[in-house]
Amino acid sequence: MHILLVNDDGIHASGLRELALALSARHRVTVAAPDGERSAVGHGITLRMPLFAQEVCLAEGVKAYSVSGTPADCTRLGLDALAEGPVDLVVSGVNHGENISLDLLYSGTVSAALEAAMRGVKAIAVSAPAGADHREAVRVFLRILDQLDVEQDVGQALNINIPALPAEQIKEVRWTPQDIRPQWDEHYERRESPGGKAYYWLHSSSAPPKQGLDTDLAGLAEGCVTLTPLTFCLTDREGFREKRIVL
Repeated sequence: MHILLVNDDGIHASGLRELALALSARHRVTVAAPDGERSAVGHGITLRMPLFAQEVCLAEGVKAYSVSGTPADCTRLGLDALAEGPVDLVVSGVNHGENISLDLLYSGTVSAALEAAMRGVKAIAVSAPAGADHREAVRVFLRILDQLDVEQDVGQALNINIPALPAEQIKEVRWTPQDIRPQWDEHYERRESPGGKAYYWLHSSSAPPKQGLDTDLAGLAEGCVTLTPLTFCLTDREGFREKRIVL
């Protein structure tokens, strides 16, 4: 396969490099990643500024580009201009930090994968908790990828989260829906700058997951790899009503 590899942690992220090295041993790989960290930027794209792409040395035999834009920009530019020839699969990650629950709405990693799906290219987002061994996470991901039939098993995009455990300690690989409860307890703390101006700093702490639920949040907490099929369609089909509205 020809794989376009993207991320939101930046071109120098260890998870990206480990994944590029591993995938390039079996596949043709092109990398397009932001020139710096772009975590939690969501699905933003660059409209009124130029995008700069500089070729960098990432791994032997891998074409890699540092891009001045967002993760979604990297997917768009990679597919349209940087990858030489058709791309069979876009892989986004390995992200430094899990992407589960409502965080999917903010995630640059997931947005980069969904951008590929919007353009008709199958995509996989792969993440592991902060502090995970990226080499081990990549090893687990490759074992999963080898067993997936991308055409049959990936509808549009697949979100994979790998626990920070050695492969032999992982409980199982589980298909799970996205949790819709907040993953974090958050609040803004008001502070004052040396110049006397007020500013606010976001504080976050992990909310304890509810056990016994079949969701990505609960599955990862239980030591499972979670696989969640995603779509970019936001229509709530259960929201349609018979009610007639006139003007």
